[in-house]
Amino acid sequence: MIRKRRKHLLQLYLFSDIIAIIIGFNLTFWIRFYSTLIGAPKGIPQYSQYLLVIPLLVFIQVLYFSYQGFYEMKLRRNRLDDLFLVIVNNSISSFIIMLLMSYLRSYKFINFEISHLYLIIYIPLSTFLIFGLRLLVFKFFRGFFLKKNGMSKVLIAGSGDIAVMIAAKLSKYTHFGIEVIGFLNPQKKKGVVGNYDDLERIVKKYGVTDLFIALSLKEYKSIMNLIKTGNNLFLDIKLVPDILQIASIKAGMEHIEGIPTINLGEIPIHGYRLFFKRIFDILFSLVGIILLFPAFFIIGVLIKIDSRGPIFYVQKRVGLDGTRFKIIKFRTMIQNAEKETGAVWSKPEDKRITRMGRFLRKLSIDELPQLINVLKGDMSLVGPRPERPEFVEKFKNDIPKYMLRHRVKTGITGWAQVHGLRQNTALDKRIEFDIYYIQNWTFKLDLEILWRTVLKFRFIDKGKQW
Repeated sequence: MIRKRRKHLLQLYLFSDIIAIIIGFNLTFWIRFYSTLIGAPKGIPQYSQYLLVIPLLVFIQVLYFSYQGFYEMKLRRNRLDDLFLVIVNNSISSFIIMLLMSYLRSYKFINFEISHLYLIIYIPLSTFLIFGLRLLVFKFFRGFFLKKNGMSKVLIAGSGDIAVMIAAKLSKYTHFGIEVIGFLNPQKKKGVVGNYDDLERIVKKYGVTDLFIALSLKEYKSIMNLIKTGNNLFLDIKLVPDILQIASIKAGMEHIEGIPTINLGEIPIHGYRLFFKRIFDILFSLVGIILLFPAFFIIGVLIKIDSRGPIFYVQKRVGLDGTRFKIIKFRTMIQNAEKETGAVWSKPEDKRITRMGRFLRKLSIDELPQLINVLKGDMSLVGPRPERPEFVEKFKNDIPKYMLRHRVKTGITGWAQVHGLRQNTALDKRIEFDIYYIQNWTFKLDLEILWRTVLKFRFIDKGKQW
């Protein structure tokens, strides 16, 4: 259902990307060499020579778009993220074309060199065309295609956590014509439209096309009856096993001497991926410390002028596999702030926060010294935020799956933080975002989180999503 419609949309996206690249390339040729604003003091090159570049550029950009995940079966991303990825794609692809053409010219395979100014003009122009055409394609898909093919009406058997989760996920696919009718359950709860025995009546009443069965294995008899009735009604049936309730991180199939097993603790950050993540952490943190050193010095002086005490605040935190380390932050509170209160979370109106501290916290500048922790290997640039040992001991028995966030290195910023989930939000919600990050980690996701952090860091403290 979703896969088929997503496939149609991705095919349209691929077609629109190719059209936008070709139009952008030709339009750039006219702007660069024929517009009076720029002119061509070295003469106008033959158009046929530049035509040779188009197939290479299309191949490189489409290939890179594929690597970026633009043609994968996923939910639509934030449009701001898509725009950023298009800019990155155009910039890198143009740079590759410049290097490739220079190489071919140096070995006499071609007798011309592509204009650098031409590529500089092409980057913003093609970004506008690619992004604009994608928006038009989506509007066309949502309007014409869905009107022609109709809605897929989904019924979910069950009303527990998994059933509610499925409904929430499917609600994000309304642009694909997915509509959740309600739940089947013997108990009268919110959203329940009938009992299991009412399946045929509900299907005829609402025109149901798809049935999701999200029941416990203890209800085996009801599951089999629902499947039998659903098949007779020609429903598209999906069975969601309750093994999801006990899966810790991400289940993966393995075989031991031909015996299939399910690994309930598989995470994607291992092996060479972990190596490259660490290399990136070292390079980024080292460059960051060098570039920010003058700012660190100025901030240190202002902290000393504002209040008594050290410039940096060192505190024990829990990191990878439960190991403890000392996190480094700019001091934002009065000296010995926890002498009377002990280990407590601070609030925005906390009187212990200094004037300079409020400014540093508002812009999250107090976290920057953690680049030293990243360089040392205690932390990563991106990951779940590290917590104090006192709070970890308290939460690990009260909050399901809390300790799973320690399966990876903690980070300066994370998936929860860029969605506005800070200390003033429910902890279980933050844990949900941390687990999502661990399950779906890619180097590309790390770059996206860093991009969001830099772009919108001033909104994070206010709990806004963007």
